[in-house]
Amino acid sequence: MPAPDMPELSAGMHAGTLQVDGLTRRYQLYVPNKHIANPPLLVLLHGSRMTGEDLRRATGYAFDRLADEHGFVAVYPDGYKRRWNDCRAGGRYAARRLQLDDVGYVLQLVDGLQKSAGVDPARVFLAGYSGGGQLAFRVALEHPERVAGIAAFSANLPADENWACSAVGKPVPTLLINGTLDRINPYAGGRTSVFGFATRGNVRSARASAEYFAQLAGTKDFTRMRRGVSVDTWVEQWSAKGSAEVVLLAVHGGGHVVPGPSAAFPRILGKVSSVLDGPREVWSFFARQPSRTQAGGGISTQSPRP
Repeated sequence: MPAPDMPELSAGMHAGTLQVDGLTRRYQLYVPNKHIANPPLLVLLHGSRMTGEDLRRATGYAFDRLADEHGFVAVYPDGYKRRWNDCRAGGRYAARRLQLDDVGYVLQLVDGLQKSAGVDPARVFLAGYSGGGQLAFRVALEHPERVAGIAAFSANLPADENWACSAVGKPVPTLLINGTLDRINPYAGGRTSVFGFATRGNVRSARASAEYFAQLAGTKDFTRMRRGVSVDTWVEQWSAKGSAEVVLLAVHGGGHVVPGPSAAFPRILGKVSSVLDGPREVWSFFARQPSRTQAGGGISTQSPRP
């Protein structure tokens, strides 16, 4: 699909760098012109073979437009050579071979933005696509006290033999959005690969991934509902509400993409559903989560400002 035109935004994009373990790490920062004291922060993690700018274009700049609408700050860090050292043990790309501390990179970036952009440390959210979703899993599993919620597109948790995280066993509000016809990250679980090549090891199913996060939140009970239907796709929602909300949106007929009306992913990655606006769904999920205090990872009674 052709890349979408750049929309008219309230502010420009700022390119920044950060020194982490002797490496210069790059990111792009969007601070909307809408003034909110101590705004929420949304960290957007690109997929493999992408950059933050690629993710912006592929989603049709949807998260930037949402930042203008709701007043949150959006940051797009770049992985090392377009990859992340995420929650999977499989893969021979450089970030994995070098065992880069990408979790530390994300958290150091968040700390810096608390000072430079005044973001609220109790309202830090992560959203990732594909390999970026895997890194969001890792940050949440290893440092749940630092994030108020995560969302992952086209990503399932690794299977036990492919597990590279040091999970501390604490709940985090989690939204999963997966296509049932994803040929790279199989919805039903199993071997992940790039169309049969470059395997990243085995993953759990989308349902088992959602159940893992729900069990951390103290529940096994999911409710199911059917949502919008188009000619070739429809959405099935599974929701669990324990001590942290967990939602799985199964896009039946959807591919390895971020669904949305302005999305522009290569056709080889599968169907982009017109039923679900994935970026808006993500912010709606985050906006209803309570703030997470840094001390002890507890949940405060303060609600985020949408």
